[in-house]
Amino acid sequence: MDRKSKNRWFNIYFTLTIMIALVFGCNISAAVAGEHLGQEIPEHASVVKLASVVENPADYDGKTIVLTGTVSSICGSRCHFNFQDGVHTVAVYPRGFKLPKMKRGDAVTVYTEVIAGEGQTVYTALGLQL
Repeated sequence: MDRKSKNRWFNIYFTLTIMIALVFGCNISAAVAGEHLGQEIPEHASVVKLASVVENPADYDGKTIVLTGTVSSICGSRCHFNFQDGVHTVAVYPRGFKLPKMKRGDAVTVYTEVIAGEGQTVYTALGLQL
């Protein structure tokens, strides 16, 4: 192989390597500690234990509250995640933002609206802090 052919193959290899790095590098959106999504969590808002909401959902119907806990799992399409605080786990659906890639055990603070229905309570994340 002559020098000109070697340089051409090197250029092709180098270009492909850079393109692959850019594609995969730009698509990695791991959750960054301290990242805020959606609405800012109000400073004056008190944190509520999930157990309190699960045991008395009607007391929180239509209210916005702050929950702190961990991610127990996340939907593959990131349409919702399962939030855990102690022994309780609930599904939380984002409103107005897309969930980032998160993993089990990530600590989260959620500014959420609670809608208590008959037999089911819906948790809508208005804001999220990782």
